[in-house]
Amino acid sequence: MTDRPNAPDYTHEQRIQMHMLTSIARSQRALTQILEAVADLTQKSADAHISSESITTNPKETVQRVVDNIQQISNYQRQLTAKITGITIRRRVRVRGHNGKPWLNHEYVTELRQGIQE
Repeated sequence: MTDRPNAPDYTHEQRIQMHMLTSIARSQRALTQILEAVADLTQKSADAHISSESITTNPKETVQRVVDNIQQISNYQRQLTAKITGITIRRRVRVRGHNGKPWLNHEYVTELRQGIQE
């Protein structure tokens, strides 16, 4: 039992699941901070033309490796979250195509034309 009057009673399994989801969310925030730090470091080294280690010798390759690793970790966390919650989280897929013709309300266009003619 909890000290709060209307607090729900969670099972041991639910508490573990909530703890794991909280940990995954914390990990996602840490990954974001890592990406920002690498981006800042790469930008500073490119601006200052500092020659130190592999970041400055090939910053794009280093950043790409970090991004790839973070994407793999995120994919793993997405799968883990789906197993814990039973909810699948789909990645948004960009769809490329051609724009269609604009849709016009012909009644409104007719009213506009009549208003312009008057």
